[in-house]
Amino acid sequence: MKYFIMMKSSTLAMRAQRVAKGMKINTVYTKRTDKQGCHFGLDTDYDAEKLCRMLSLHGIECVRIQRTGDKR
Repeated sequence: MKYFIMMKSSTLAMRAQRVAKGMKINTVYTKRTDKQGCHFGLDTDYDAEKLCRMLSLHGIECVRIQRTGDKR
């Protein structure tokens, strides 16, 4: 299952990607646009809830988690 983890800003999303990389978690920095504007965050196959808890220990807040489906 793939997830999109939304952050408050592009800077936080890039910082979160560096932190995840340090923990050997594969993520992709992503920008998404919808009716409410553009959103920055990470796409990942990793457990999104667990990743958000780990990021919070580094002072990075996850705004929202969206399930994006399986792209296999």
